[in-house]
Amino acid sequence: MKKTVAFFLMLLVAACAVHAQNRVNWRWQRTVIAAIDKFPHRGGYYTGGRPNDTFLKTTWRGLHDAYRMQPDDARPRFAPMQAQPSFCSSATYAVLIQALLDYDKNGAISPQAWRNMKPYVGIKDALNPDGLAQDDGVGFWGRCNANGPSLGVLVHELDAGCSITAFRGAKNDTVKEAPTERYLTDDEWRAHPIWRQAVRGDLMKIFWNRNESRGHDGGAIVGYDGVKGHLQEAGHSVVFLGMSTDGKVVYWSSNGPGDDPARMGYSVATCDPTAIQRVVFTRILRPERFDKVRDMEPTDVNQYLYDLNGRTHSSTAQLIDAIGAKR
Repeated sequence: MKKTVAFFLMLLVAACAVHAQNRVNWRWQRTVIAAIDKFPHRGGYYTGGRPNDTFLKTTWRGLHDAYRMQPDDARPRFAPMQAQPSFCSSATYAVLIQALLDYDKNGAISPQAWRNMKPYVGIKDALNPDGLAQDDGVGFWGRCNANGPSLGVLVHELDAGCSITAFRGAKNDTVKEAPTERYLTDDEWRAHPIWRQAVRGDLMKIFWNRNESRGHDGGAIVGYDGVKGHLQEAGHSVVFLGMSTDGKVVYWSSNGPGDDPARMGYSVATCDPTAIQRVVFTRILRPERFDKVRDMEPTDVNQYLYDLNGRTHSSTAQLIDAIGAKR
C-alpha cells in the first residue's frame, strides 16, 4: 500500500530529527541568541535598490558599511548598527556573521574565509575592486540571500550542521506533487513533531501558508521560476526562538513589509504553525567548518540555489537532497 507524501515526509523528519535532537552545540546556540541582542530594534525594512525619502541608504549599502575588513585584516569587524535598513535574509546573514565572530575566539576561521564571507553587493572597495554584485546562489552572501532552503544548503555544503524539514502538503490538485499527497488538518499540522524538535537558536526558513488568507497554494512552492501567472515562493528567513505557551512559533528577523516600513525591521514576531505550509530548520553544530568558505570564491555558484531565482521551482525531493537530509 502506498504511503501518502505527507506521511512519508513525517517519517523522514522524525528519522532525521533523532540524529539532530541528540546533537546540539549549546555554546553556539547561546552565541546566536546573544548576537541578536547586539542588533538595533527595528531600524526599517526595505528591499528597494535605491535610497528614497524614507531610507537614506539601501539594505545592501547597510550590509557593506557594517562588514568592515581590509585586505591585511585577520578578520572583520561587524557593526550591527550600520546594518539598517534590513530585510529578512540580510538579518539572518548579519546575525550569522556576528555569531561567528563572537564564537571564533581562537582564529579557526581563516582570513580568506572571512574575505569570502563579505557581502559583495556591487560597491567597490579594497576587497571588491570590480564592484562585484552576487546574485542568488553566488558566493557566500548569494547563498544566504537565495530563495528556497538557502541556509540549509550552505550549512550542508560546509558540513557544518544538519537540517530537518516538514511539509503540510498542497491543498489544490494542480500543485500536488503526487496524487496521494494530502493537506494535513490544522490539528495534525500543529501536532507535527518538527515543532518540538527545533531548538532555540536554529535557523529557520518559513514558507507562508496562503490558503486561508489569499486562497492559493503559494506556500507549497519552492523558488521563483520567472513565469508570469505561476505561483511563486513566499518565504521568510528567521532565527527560531522557541514555541510559546499557547503553541505559537516565536522567531526573530527583519519583519515586514507593512504600511509603515520605517518602523519595521529587526524584531521578534510570532505566528501560529498553521500560518506556515513548509518549514526548514537548520542547526549549526560545527561553526569552525565555516573556515571552508576559504574555498568558496565570491563567484562560486551553487546551481540549485541559483536556478531558484527566475529559472525553476524545486520539488520537495530536490529540497531534501539539497539540504542533505536522508530519504
